[in-house]
Amino acid sequence: MRFGITYNLEYVPEVHKTEKRYMDLILEQTMLLDRLGYDAAWYSEHHTGRYSFGNPAVMAAAAAVKTENIKIGTGVSLLPLHNPVLLAEEFALVDVLSNGRLEYGIGRGYIPHEYGWLEVPMAESHSRYHEIMDFLEQVWTAEGKTDFNGKHFQINDYQCFPKPIQKPIPAIYASAGGSMESFVWAGEKGYHLGTALFLPDISVLETGIPAYEEALAKNGHDRSQVEVMAITQMFCHRDHERALAEGRIYANNYYRHFAVLSGATEKNPIYPYYSTVDALDLNANGQLLLGSPEALIERISQYQEDYGLDYMMMEIAQGGAEHEVICEALETFAAEVMPHFRKAEAPREKMTA
Repeated sequence: MRFGITYNLEYVPEVHKTEKRYMDLILEQTMLLDRLGYDAAWYSEHHTGRYSFGNPAVMAAAAAVKTENIKIGTGVSLLPLHNPVLLAEEFALVDVLSNGRLEYGIGRGYIPHEYGWLEVPMAESHSRYHEIMDFLEQVWTAEGKTDFNGKHFQINDYQCFPKPIQKPIPAIYASAGGSMESFVWAGEKGYHLGTALFLPDISVLETGIPAYEEALAKNGHDRSQVEVMAITQMFCHRDHERALAEGRIYANNYYRHFAVLSGATEKNPIYPYYSTVDALDLNANGQLLLGSPEALIERISQYQEDYGLDYMMMEIAQGGAEHEVICEALETFAAEVMPHFRKAEAPREKMTA
């Protein structure tokens, strides 16, 4: 089992003060993650203001040069919103600057306003998503110049520089949660799977993950060489009741912020859900990681049994937590939870895509 932290930000001026200070604190936390032995730090992409990173490649590059061992990733890069040439060059450079530590999480996003602002038809999100990934695979592996002729992009006589260090391509984590098609596509491609535990309908994982694994097998991919990763909110404290009380505040604050962004259109079905859901209810339903180290060990073990998880990705104390509170939770989790899942595990080789 591997463990990482995703920064899907919520900027709170009263807590974080200046925007510069907030970015500095995130990089400081990333360096702490590296020292504590976490496996990855990922940075998310959105364009709604005070939420995530407009260009996660920039933050990933900054983190890469400040760390030594931790994987640097995206959670996720919104492929359909971009020209693929820019994505190819930006994230190949992140892989080079990190000396091959990029974990490239990819997805389509869910906020309709972003598609409108960037003048991308949301109806084309699936086809652009798949086509852009085909382009990235082609140009990251091509020797010399290459031509790409797709439905949305015709790019001729192009050569990506620099090329990624990871061969054949960087590790790809394809998001799935809202549609069965996404689970199946990730398996067909042989990518690692990224999903979420705090979904409005968690039962989708009961059919989605087996569908992913079936698609892997049908397309000749070895399940032992890929990871099933799931993300959820985490707050860990040695005092279980305190972890529940504080974790509830941070998670609920985050959900209300999340709901406003999602509810830019009332047609988005997740708006009413995150406007009212309570983190303690989600935690009681086994969907969050709020609690003492002992409680989180039990829950993560259950995730392994129920879903076959290989990789636990967590969002830490969003919703206005102070830097010192976050660092304490990270240290407690690293000292008392992570060792339980590593002491008996034999290392295995992971495929890069």
